[in-house]
Amino acid sequence: MAALPPGPAAGTPGALTRMAIPRGGYQITPSYPATARRLGIEGTALLTVFVDAAGRVGEVVVKQSAGHPDLDRAAADAVRRWRFEPARRGAEAVAIWVELPVEFRLR
Repeated sequence: MAALPPGPAAGTPGALTRMAIPRGGYQITPSYPATARRLGIEGTALLTVFVDAAGRVGEVVVKQSAGHPDLDRAAADAVRRWRFEPARRGAEAVAIWVELPVEFRLR
């Protein structure tokens, strides 16, 4: 069984010189769930995302709901497929937890 990364409250990252940032062109836009669209539900899911030292997403935790479980699930499913430029401590790439808002607005 693989060990899980330390939780979001597992201390401070120390002397980071750069935070993890999403790589341009690699982001998957979440699809708007039909149930939430039909009900006219909008909102922003606040996700806590574990980004490993290679820039891959490990864990995704919904910190604050967008107001409907289908919106939260769509946000988490999309972000799991994202790639990031990893955080750095000096020249060394390091794993880190980051918070990421995912907004759903009907147009």
